[in-house]
Amino acid sequence: MNEYKNTMLVSPNKVKESGKLNINVEDRMIAASIRVAQNVYLVDVIGKGLVEKLQQLVFNKIEGNTDTIDDAENEAYKTLLDEYIVEVLQQKTVIDLCIRNSYKVRNMGVVKNSDTNVNASDIDDIKYVQNYLETEYNHTLNRMAEFLCENKAAFPECVFDCDCSHTPKYANINLFLG
Repeated sequence: MNEYKNTMLVSPNKVKESGKLNINVEDRMIAASIRVAQNVYLVDVIGKGLVEKLQQLVFNKIEGNTDTIDDAENEAYKTLLDEYIVEVLQQKTVIDLCIRNSYKVRNMGVVKNSDTNVNASDIDDIKYVQNYLETEYNHTLNRMAEFLCENKAAFPECVFDCDCSHTPKYANINLFLG
């Protein structure tokens, strides 16, 4: 009965459409990174209840059930998903793919793929790209946080803790500010 919990809130094609990812990246690799971005990072920010509510609404639409993301009474959820969460998930998915696509766990251990026509990046370059993308990711989190604070009453499942005069801010730094 919990089939909806396998629903991804963004598709591999939507991540490719962001322009930050090559079209030939395998969908299964992207899907694995989406699941990490959604079920680990997004849940940490907005809470499991709100993520599951969104999954249920999207699942209902896919299955042709009632109470879908497109229903008028779910307009706030659709806006949250379409204008904020999709972008958050696109960003974090690409960040996760930097490592997932660069290094593979094989029977020989952790290996780095290479080709005669392509030079693999070293770990410092990969970390640089991740850091660059992390700044954009934090910007999208801040936009989402502002939206959630302005519309907190529309999301009873949300555990996002904010006093709307003090919206939480996400930043790309190596310090814990909480």
